[in-house]
Amino acid sequence: MPSPFPLVGRDDTQAALDGALEALAGGTGGCLVIEGPAGICNTRVLTAAVTAAGERGITVAAGRTTELDRVAPLTTFLAALRTSHPPVLDETRMADITRHPDAKFWLVDQLSERVEQFCRDRPLVIAIDDIQWVDELTSLALRVMVPALQSSSVLWLLARRSHISRTPAAAMVDWLIDEGARSLPLEPLDPPAAAQFCANVLGDRPGPGVLALADGADGNPFLLEELLTTLKATGRIHRAGGLAEVSEGPLPASFVTTVDRRLSELPAHVRRLLEAGAVLGRPFTLHEVAGLLAQPTAELLGATRDAVDAGTLVDSGSSLWFRHNLIREAVYDGLPGSARQALHREAVTVLRNEGRPAAEIAEHFVHGAQQVDPQSMELLRAAIDEVAHSAPGAAADLIMQTLDLLRSDDPGRLQLIADAIRLLASAGRLAEAQKLGDIYLSCGLSAPDEAAILLGLAEALKHAGQDREVVAYIERALCREGVPTQDQARLLGVQAHGLLQVGELDAAQRAAAGAVEQGGLSGTHSAVVLGGAAQSAVAYARGELDLALRHADDAVTLADRVRGEAPHRHPRLWLGRALVALDRTDRAGHVYEADRRIADQLGTVWSRPLSQLFQADLLLSTGQLGDAEAAAEAGLLAAEQLGATACAPALLATLAHLAVRRKDQAAALRHLDRARHYLDTGVCATDEEVQWETALYHDADGRPEAAFEALGSLYPILGDRPYLLVHEPLAAASLTRFALAVGARHDAASVVAAARRVADRNPGVVSLNGAALHAEGLLHDDLDALRAAVTAYRTSPRPLCRASALEDQAVAERSRGDDAAAPALFEQALSLYADAGAHRDVQRLQGRLRRARSGRPAGRGTARRPKSGWGSLTESELRVVRLVAQGRTNREVAAQLFLSRHTVDSHIRHAFAKLRVSSRVELTRLALENDREAASSSSGLRPAATR
Repeated sequence: MPSPFPLVGRDDTQAALDGALEALAGGTGGCLVIEGPAGICNTRVLTAAVTAAGERGITVAAGRTTELDRVAPLTTFLAALRTSHPPVLDETRMADITRHPDAKFWLVDQLSERVEQFCRDRPLVIAIDDIQWVDELTSLALRVMVPALQSSSVLWLLARRSHISRTPAAAMVDWLIDEGARSLPLEPLDPPAAAQFCANVLGDRPGPGVLALADGADGNPFLLEELLTTLKATGRIHRAGGLAEVSEGPLPASFVTTVDRRLSELPAHVRRLLEAGAVLGRPFTLHEVAGLLAQPTAELLGATRDAVDAGTLVDSGSSLWFRHNLIREAVYDGLPGSARQALHREAVTVLRNEGRPAAEIAEHFVHGAQQVDPQSMELLRAAIDEVAHSAPGAAADLIMQTLDLLRSDDPGRLQLIADAIRLLASAGRLAEAQKLGDIYLSCGLSAPDEAAILLGLAEALKHAGQDREVVAYIERALCREGVPTQDQARLLGVQAHGLLQVGELDAAQRAAAGAVEQGGLSGTHSAVVLGGAAQSAVAYARGELDLALRHADDAVTLADRVRGEAPHRHPRLWLGRALVALDRTDRAGHVYEADRRIADQLGTVWSRPLSQLFQADLLLSTGQLGDAEAAAEAGLLAAEQLGATACAPALLATLAHLAVRRKDQAAALRHLDRARHYLDTGVCATDEEVQWETALYHDADGRPEAAFEALGSLYPILGDRPYLLVHEPLAAASLTRFALAVGARHDAASVVAAARRVADRNPGVVSLNGAALHAEGLLHDDLDALRAAVTAYRTSPRPLCRASALEDQAVAERSRGDDAAAPALFEQALSLYADAGAHRDVQRLQGRLRRARSGRPAGRGTARRPKSGWGSLTESELRVVRLVAQGRTNREVAAQLFLSRHTVDSHIRHAFAKLRVSSRVELTRLALENDREAASSSSGLRPAATR
């Protein structure tokens, strides 16, 4: 029953919705969150917006969630996409998208791709009411899809009840608002609006008594309407002096009593129908209610008509539901506890016969049962398994409810506890997982049970970057005798990676070797793969790159051969990193692309941020700074979306490095501050990851002393741990320069010695040899060494290393009086820096080149790229923009350019900001304008399009 005047007192909200729909019709999407307390009319505002969209000819995919959605992953969201006109998902696409139900990320990416394809031809509104009840997988989908589709013509309308914080959706919606979604809070009606509302409900201007009632309802439209409607239906409203007034007599004290009074006016058979429907907790069929009440369906037809006529139920044609969830809650809360429990027990049998999902049946079981028998335990186990992959938090909650029904000595209790801890941790509820673990770990568990719990905690903490706690948990488990060999192997594999992050290479190597050995003995292939990846990482950090490659290659070969759990460890990421260090960057790119495809198929959560980090490292090393920045931003976004923050400090450090190169010190400082915040919260990072970028920041500020101080702890360990020299060959020259600038010649010499050892260990890697020669040239002021470094770098895939060596050679040539050679060397370096988009280096080289040429123009690279407009786009952004303007989706662009879709998303966000556009329609128009200007331009250069 619609409100007689649903948006009274909501003028600002109405204007915002009208503006969003008008923008959508022009191709610009967005996200609006309608929120307020129960009864404030979130639903009616959303319904009004949906109706307005339909009147404009905009396709609408609308859904309303219930509390049962938390154990029914994606149910409401998929139903909304299937029931739109035309459907976003037809039966064929639905079957294709859901063919891998356990591959969460693959599924979300496919949904994102389908919505993007749909919006190429028409605008779309996706409206979800009562968003606070959506499940974990839908929450993940919205976290990913809303920002990913911000350039598409899709408007997200999300309505949520405020003050409900302990749901998967709460953090998701808050995150969307922080990322730019617009919040539309609905406030209580003020007195004039409340008076107008009363007039519309009653058909007359309200008198003082009615206004007093409105004041007592605290401006809540739904509660006020229910109260007035009840009074009107019971003859308590009369006309006095041209005003609607309330008659004398007691008034309902609360909304629940208001509903009770309305229900008391209904026949008993109607009340029983409503009570049964309230227990089911979702839209229900008459057949289900008939089973619950043990009555023939035909006998309930009259009760159904009466409930619909009374405005309590709504008939959708295929199911019945309460007009407002507050009514259902009031009916449910009004049932005596024993009656609720009996109806829930009966619902188990009815829903089994109806073939409903095990998870839904289990919800009724735990609310109705007093204890668990073997048959019921089988049902609960099936329900937990059913939702564990896509909604681990809901599965954990179901376990906790099940534990309350088990005897303390039940033999399956400890395994359920271990599962609950693992599921809580994988859902990102680490504090709850640790609290539960601490309770049961102090109960004198057997070694296998304790090891299972500790392993679950350690793996989750590893993805959150809490490596010190990981190491502590694993050590505790391994100290116990009687831990099964396969569990030992898994524990050692996780321990090895934790030890790597806290800087204990020798211990990490021992743990990794143990994982490989124990995993081989027990046939635990995933532990062998994880241990092999750790062995590769240790060898990488020690500068033994052939060994790093061999370990990673072996892990990949095993994972591909045995499949199962082993590929979930993503050994290709470590293989790709070893290949980059060996200068085999083309092959590394293919390896990373293959890993992306595997990750999409497997739906693995933790690998995406790490994959984007390694991809950014590859792009940075090959001088593709724009693509590197987009990849790092995509990785950071994924880390924050997923709560997998282990890579966040390294990703932020990479972004700081790129900001320094771009001559954006303010952005670099913001990234470094955020990285330190993660470190302060316990997230671990290798010493080199943040310290190196901090040093570069200080150097760019002209403070070599601060740069040296930032790296002070690294100089003594380079001999045993030359990780930085392997990861960033250019660091050898920079570390040497920083030390010489402060007179620390001994430290400079230690860098040179370490760089030479690394180069000699890897004689075929020209970048490492060039780096050693470069550092030697700086330490000894040796022009021949600098010339040899430049020669070595000419066959290296690292243009920024080559540019730096050219620059230092030019400085050395000029210091020896060879003013003729220096300008050409400076020009070569300038060209390399300009191609990479390294603005700070370009500016420095321009000054040196002018001085070398006695003030003459510096040549290539003198024109700074503008900050906005068409000319501000980088080459990478231009490639993406032109393909988008041709109508390709982000996935199609990514496939053509051999980038991840998330990197493409980042490029599009940058392009939109620079061009000051908010839709693909505007972007396409600008591209066409620019093409026309370019065609008429004799120079053929990119003109700046005007808007």
